[in-house]
Amino acid sequence: MRHITKHKLSQSFIRNIVELCAGFMSSTNIDNLFSLIESEISKSYFTSSSEANLLRIILGMYNKRAFLEESLQYPLYIEILVIIAANSNYLTDILVRDPEYFYWIINPSNLKTKYNDKDFHNNILKSLNSYNSFGARVNALKAIKRKEILRIGINDLLGNKNLEEVTNDLSVLARSLASILFHICYKETLSKYGIEKSNRKYTLVAFGKLGGGELNYSSDIDLMVFYDKNIRVTKKKNYHEILTEAVLLFIESATSITDTGYIYRVDFRLRPDGKNSPLCNTISSYCNYYETRGEDWERQMLIKADFIGGNKSLYNKFMEFISPFIYPASFHFSPLVQIKKLKSEIEKNLRNEDNIKLNPGGIRNIEFSVQALQLINGGKIPDVKSSNTLLAVKKLKVNNILTQSESKVFTEAYIFYRRIEHFLQLMNDTQTHTIPSEGELLEKLSGFLGFENTRIFLHQVNKYRDDVLKIYNSIVGGDSTNHNIREQSEAGFRDSQKAYKDYNYLKYGKGLLEQKQFDKQSIIEFQKIEQELLNYLSASDAPDLVIQNFARVIRNAKFPSIWYKEFSDNKFFIDFLTICRYSQKSIDLFSEDKDLRDYFLSRKFKERLTPASLETISLKELIFHLATQLALNKNNPVNVSRSLKYFFIHSINKMVKETPGLKNEDEFFIAALGSFGAGEMSFGSDIDLVFVTNVSKSNNTKEKIFQALLLKFKKEFSPFQVDCRLRPEGKSSQLCWDLSSYQNYL
Repeated sequence: MRHITKHKLSQSFIRNIVELCAGFMSSTNIDNLFSLIESEISKSYFTSSSEANLLRIILGMYNKRAFLEESLQYPLYIEILVIIAANSNYLTDILVRDPEYFYWIINPSNLKTKYNDKDFHNNILKSLNSYNSFGARVNALKAIKRKEILRIGINDLLGNKNLEEVTNDLSVLARSLASILFHICYKETLSKYGIEKSNRKYTLVAFGKLGGGELNYSSDIDLMVFYDKNIRVTKKKNYHEILTEAVLLFIESATSITDTGYIYRVDFRLRPDGKNSPLCNTISSYCNYYETRGEDWERQMLIKADFIGGNKSLYNKFMEFISPFIYPASFHFSPLVQIKKLKSEIEKNLRNEDNIKLNPGGIRNIEFSVQALQLINGGKIPDVKSSNTLLAVKKLKVNNILTQSESKVFTEAYIFYRRIEHFLQLMNDTQTHTIPSEGELLEKLSGFLGFENTRIFLHQVNKYRDDVLKIYNSIVGGDSTNHNIREQSEAGFRDSQKAYKDYNYLKYGKGLLEQKQFDKQSIIEFQKIEQELLNYLSASDAPDLVIQNFARVIRNAKFPSIWYKEFSDNKFFIDFLTICRYSQKSIDLFSEDKDLRDYFLSRKFKERLTPASLETISLKELIFHLATQLALNKNNPVNVSRSLKYFFIHSINKMVKETPGLKNEDEFFIAALGSFGAGEMSFGSDIDLVFVTNVSKSNNTKEKIFQALLLKFKKEFSPFQVDCRLRPEGKSSQLCWDLSSYQNYL
């Protein structure tokens, strides 16, 4: 039973119509006209805003009086106008702007046209033959869209076509308009540079609802362009530049809103590496991307890929190549994990509104469930492959992957949700999926869908949600216990934006331009350690520092996959994260130093230092070793000081023995002062020395030898500062003092 309203025509409306008909229509016919209008409005949820729409349409007709007289002869006129006025401001606006479309649309042969890609495409091309300029052709395409949306929308509102037919018609329209507009833009760009014909090939591909042949009234259309080969086509331009310019012209022509409207909102962000990558690239570049760096969400996206325009053979070549990526025989990780994460991200960003698409149990849950089953089974059962959601549900049922009852719930709920979506978008041509919480629009929506009142309608919405969510959870699993980095940002990051960038770098290799640089193996290996990282960040008192230092180390890794694979050793990974948190000294030392990075990966820093090892280790290895062990609580400051003192004493003695002129140890000694002499060194200590000889008179030879030795100490012991300023009379005196002079000074 359809929810109706007892609206009565206002005096203002009646007066306007009477004034139009006065002198041209008998009072009896005027009464019959009002009776006809009242009869039709009683069948709909008709309000004052609906009445205003109806009056606008009538007043917009070129010959208003003739139209009203004809309405008595053909009651279908009023039936169509009332249902448009009551349920679609969008279609009302089209009729007000282009009243001539009404007489075209009421022709049964036009209204009930079956859309066919090839015929529809050819008909549009023929209609463009009479237009010579680029701007005129673009405006003609806008007019065609308005006219066809009117036809599709009226059939939808009248119930002449079911959901699958409506979405097919909308998709055929969009495919044809996008293909033709892109071709026009491409030719316009070639003409700009005096190129009559190019032997290069391009392909325009659709994703999302357009790719699945299930477009709605206000969808963006998701597109991607690639070409066969980049060569120089003019003295100054290569093919990539020409095609990029054509894409930009296409985007501007499709999306710019003028007094003639717009064609479609177009989105190219689903291409490899997203919005900061080139707008188009070679087929080999895109295939290489998916082969080496493609992610699970991109498998989902590519399920809905479809040819739109350009070279079909190039498209087939592309799909043949990436088919094993979309439907692999086996997965490193179940796609269910990624799907759960995507769902969590989507629902986290929802506002407090009744979103039929994104809320739990909504359209997205049906699509994700279907795509998950396709991804898992498509490599073994090719028959389940389909870009269309409802067709995919049927295929999954036929192959016993969905049960009869599950298939029934998904099909009915999907059709129900999409009809809600279509009604909301037909009302105002807005990209909305939100059921209003109250008011006239909610009343109209529930009435249009045949519910007696809004309470019964909302009860049905909630029932479908519960049923869909139950099936979704049985397929994909319930709420994931995994954290995500955005949740972590709320838990403790001081600069969540920077932390999220560091995290994206660790996960994908995304830099300033947001392009993924990591190969597929690196991404896979990171996924294996991702949860452990998130757990550590969640428990850390300084998550910003941890993730910043982690990213710093990986930025200098030639093969991040090697590091991530090493970190699959959980204890080693926790040690590394602990170093990132508690030893900036270690990070500063080894993050950019290849030798120390190898030293770290070898796990040598875990070994206990012995006198023998202290005699063979390098200074930078020693500092890193000790700093790391301190951070991990594997050593203490007393032992660190002892190790440093032993190392420097051994090194000094070794260098002394290698210095000509200091062979006779009875003639001199070197003494340590300060923290070095006391055995209390830290990483910031100076190495304070004095040089003393037994020669009582000035000896220039010895002075020069010790000056050279001091310079050698300074070089070898960097970053420790070596000086002899604690000698008698300080830095202004001679470097080497004899024993008697030292005694006299003291």
